[in-house]
This record gives sequence, C-alpha cells and structure tokens, in this order.
Amino acid sequence: MGVLGPRSPRTGRREPVVVEAFHRGLDVFRPIAVAYAALLAWQRHESMVRPWVAVATLGVMLAWSLGLLVYRRRSRRVVAAEVVIAVLAILATPLADGMEAVSAGQFTLPTVWAAGSVAGAAVVAGTRGGLLAAGAVAVADLVEIAGRPTQATTHNIVILVLLGGLIGLAVDLARSGLEREEQVLLERERLRERERIARVVHDGVLQSLAFIHRRGTELGGPAGELGVLAADQERALRRFVSGSGAPGDAPADLHGAAGGEVDLRVTVTGHERPGVTVAVPADPLLVDHLVARELDAALAAVLDNVARHAGDHARAWVLLEGDVDGVELTVRDDGVGADLAELHGAAQRGRMGVSGSIRGRVEDLGGSATWTTRPGAGCTVRIVVPRRPQEQP
Repeated sequence: MGVLGPRSPRTGRREPVVVEAFHRGLDVFRPIAVAYAALLAWQRHESMVRPWVAVATLGVMLAWSLGLLVYRRRSRRVVAAEVVIAVLAILATPLADGMEAVSAGQFTLPTVWAAGSVAGAAVVAGTRGGLLAAGAVAVADLVEIAGRPTQATTHNIVILVLLGGLIGLAVDLARSGLEREEQVLLERERLRERERIARVVHDGVLQSLAFIHRRGTELGGPAGELGVLAADQERALRRFVSGSGAPGDAPADLHGAAGGEVDLRVTVTGHERPGVTVAVPADPLLVDHLVARELDAALAAVLDNVARHAGDHARAWVLLEGDVDGVELTVRDDGVGADLAELHGAAQRGRMGVSGSIRGRVEDLGGSATWTTRPGAGCTVRIVVPRRPQEQP
C-alpha cells in the first residue's frame, strides 16, 4: 500500500480508503498482467527475431511485480521507475519481434502491464502524475511503430490518457476529502477544548468577577468602581469563552462600505452592559452587512425603550439564534410592561421607536417584529429576519 506520510492520529489513516484499495488491486494486477504478456509471447515465440529479448524483458517485469509485493512503500521514485520499465519494454518489442511484425500490428511485449504503470502513477501522484505517465507510454508506443500510428495505437493512447486522468482525479478528490475530514475533526477537538475551558472559567473566574461586581455595587465608592471594572471584564471573558470574539476585539464596522458578511454574534454582544445579558450561539452567525447594520439599530432601539420605559431597575435579556434561512433575536425585560394596544398606537402620538426604528427596519429586510406584553409582566420583543435582505418588488 502507499505510505506517503505518517498515520493520522484522528482518522487512523495514511491515505484514503480508495487509494489503499487501488494499491492492493495493482499488486494483484501486475503478476497477472505479466502472465498474460508471457502467454502472448509464447504463442509467437517461433516467429520472433530475438526471443531472448522477450525473455529478458518479461523477466524484469516479473521480478518488479513480485518485488512490489514485498516492498510496500509507493513513492514517486518507485512509480517513475515502473513507468521507465514499461517504456523500455515497449521499445524492446521491435528488437524481439522485428519491425515487420510491429508494422503488421503485433502486440507490444508488456501489453496491459504498461497500463498498470500508468494507473500506479495516477494513484501516487494524482491527475498530473497519471497524465505524465500516460504521455510517456504514448510516446513510447509512437516510437515503437516508427511514428506511423495505426488505429489500434491511437485507441490505446486515448485509453491510457483517460485511465491516468480519471484515476488521478478520483485519487485527488479522495485526498481532498480526507483533508477536509481532518479539518472537521480538528475543529471538533478545538470546540471540545474550548467548552472544557469555558466550564473551568465559568466555575471559577466568572463567578468570582460576578461576586466582586455585586459586592462592589453594594458597598459603593471605590469598591463600586472596582465592581464596574469586574463587570466589564466578566462580559469580555464571557464573550471570549462563547467564541464570539476575544477580549478587546473591536466591533464590526457596520457604517463603512457595504458588502461582505458580518458575524452577528460580535454585533449583538456589543450591546451587553450592566443590566443587559446577551446569549449567542457557539458557532459564527454570518449575515449580510446590511442585515447586521439594520438589526443592530433595531436592537439599540429596543434596549433604549427598556431603559426609558421599563423602570429604573429593569433588566433585559437578549437571545440570538439562527439557522440556514434566517436569524431570530429575542429581547425580554422584567420591567413594568405596557398595554399592547397603547404600544401599537405610539406612532400616532409621535413616538416612532416601535414603528420606525424597529418594525420599519425589520420589515424592510423582509422580516417581522412582534411584541408580547402586559402591565406588570415586562415585555418580550421577537425579531425574525432573513440572512440576506429580500429585494423589494
């Protein structure tokens, strides 16, 4: 089998399954192909000009085929040597059979064994190696018949090119798939490690920072300033362990040139502050630049309403979720609440926060915004938008 690199600690493989299967198949094919070539040579040995050339050529091919059953390493040098043997065996055909027999369409001495060398090069070196090997064997076929190709020669060359190219392409795709699998497994390991670190941080550092914040706020004065610092560090650390950004990362520029995608987690966590708790997914949530900008403005308007109307000690919780189609942003507070009819009629009294800054922005994106509230029970705002803005009719 091909041994081109160390065994992967994640997949346990050096090569994709299809590559190992190709190598095992070629190990069986080579001796059978030599036996077939020897049978054809025996059938015409009486008409050969130099039978000893055929015996020597077939002997080298057999020794090589049996040797590869013992020597398991398949490197580029090994397959290059095999192609050279195939080329020399083809060029030895006129010496063994004579030019008259070759011109009459006589089989070459290696026959299908040469195709095995092309397949071996494709398995080891991919599409490029397969096509190069097919080209070398094709040139030898043309030289063997003195540059006057017959229909059979052209047919064989086309088959060799297809064989080398298609097998090489299959091997390249298999190796690319194995690399992607390695990347997925590595990312999974990284996520597990991040979750482990997050648990440790949550059980220790975050709880300590939260305690310092709470006690500092209760004591006031210099201790209150220390509590504010602890709260800032707690939010930054929560953002880091959740995977939505490292401490000190600048928020995405939503007011620059449009285009590209923005990780909405970074935008939403930028609104976290004392009294506002944000929960975001562990994986990046990429949306269109315009969607991120408008949703950021809508969220700012919702939180501004909480600060203005929910009461002095009201807290807000922001939850960000998403799937392949769109994202959902839920903001809940424990404030004084409001009458739903009064809320929807605010626009008629000149208060545009609900109708303009929130609902208008969301509907322009092709989404929806709904409110659930009643006096004394807080308010919940649910915003659903697509990942990319829908074109207006």
